[in-house]
This record gives sequence, C-alpha cells and structure tokens, in this order.
Amino acid sequence: MNIWAISDIHLSFTRDKPMHVFGEGWRNHWEKIEQNWRQRVAPEDVVLVPGDVSWSRKFSDGLKELEWIHRLPGRLKLLVRGNHDHWWPLTPADAARVPATLRLLAGEALSVEGEVFCGTGGWLAPGDPYYTDLDRPSYQRELEAFRRSLDAALELSGGRPFHALLHFPPTTSQGKPTAFQALLAEYPVKTLTFGHFHFPHEWQATPQGNVKGVRYALVSADYVDFAPVRIGEGLTGGNTQ
Repeated sequence: MNIWAISDIHLSFTRDKPMHVFGEGWRNHWEKIEQNWRQRVAPEDVVLVPGDVSWSRKFSDGLKELEWIHRLPGRLKLLVRGNHDHWWPLTPADAARVPATLRLLAGEALSVEGEVFCGTGGWLAPGDPYYTDLDRPSYQRELEAFRRSLDAALELSGGRPFHALLHFPPTTSQGKPTAFQALLAEYPVKTLTFGHFHFPHEWQATPQGNVKGVRYALVSADYVDFAPVRIGEGLTGGNTQ
C-alpha cells in the first residue's frame, strides 16, 4: 500500500467556475489530474486530499465531484475541509450518501493496514497577513479539532508514529510557525500533508521536508503539477526549518 496526496483540486462540474483564470496551467485541470492519478495510484493505495475539493455550495451539487473522486483508483481517499468547501459540513442524511471510498476527517482518526491518519481543515492563524479578528472563532475551533484528531490518532496507533492532514499549512504565508506547528511537536507525527497555497512566494516560504522530525508535504494541485505525489518521496523542495 502506497500513500499519495494532492489537494486543492477545485472541481466545478455543476458551477461555471473556470480555473484557467488563475493561469493557463489550470485549463481543463481535472483531466490532467485524472490522467496522472490513474497512471500512479493503484487500487490498494490510499490518497490524501487535504481540502478545497469542490466549488459547490451544496452537498447535492458537490456529490457529483465526490463521485468522480470515488471512481478513481485507490481503496480510500481521505479528505479534510478547505476554506472553499462550502458543501461541507454535512447533515446525517448527506453523510450517508458519501461514496464508499471516501472518508471526511474533521477531528477524527482512522487506521488502514496499520497506518493511522488524522486531521482537520485548520485555519488562518494570528500573524498571517490575511488574518483578521473575524478569523479567531474558526481558528480556535480548528486548533481544538486538530488536537482532538491527534489525541485520537495517538490512541489508535498505540503511541506509534502516524500521519496528519491539514488544509491550511502550519505556518503563515510568510513561513512563520503557528500554534498548529507547536501542537505537532507534542505528538509522534511522521508526516503532515497540506495545501492551500497557490503563489510562488508562498511555496518558497513554506517549510518542507524534515521539520523538527515531521515530514512536511505541500501538495496543492498547481504546485505538484496536477499529479498525486507519493508521501515520503520526492518532497524536498521549499525551505526546511
């Protein structure tokens, strides 16, 4: 079983939301993602999709995009909520309709063949130039959810190292550590996979590789050239702190 990851796939099958307005590399980006995904991911693999999955604002619309992910290879696709995933949270009735190969993590943990995964979306943190006082409630809620997920993973793993997911990086857009990074230091986390950043200056500032014992991986779709990357391999770009 291999572990792959790609985030910020920004699907819009039910909305007129052309992504190529953000650059020609985004034109028909879902076709690139599907081709690369099918070439790399095997049926027994796990794929991490940390946020900004769909532009849909209602679950009934977003379900079409979730079903698209479901049809791609991989025994399990693990999602956390991005800041543009307005189709989430779900009602109990909606949750029952989530395709079988998808799991939506919001402060939980699960085990697959002995590998434990946990996560939540995260949020903008104080010190980020985009942060305002209006972000504080969401920031506090997500920080608590991240701790909850880490506690659940620690119990599930029996103290062994495990994998964590966030949509927002554990640093500001300028690369400064946040409370999410400080929280990671309290647990035996071996990899942290995240996305959200789309600008070259953010990519350059973002710590990657081995950061205080945790393997950081930025996997925004445009950063990884619209192809899932194997977690633990080929992720040495960017800064290391």
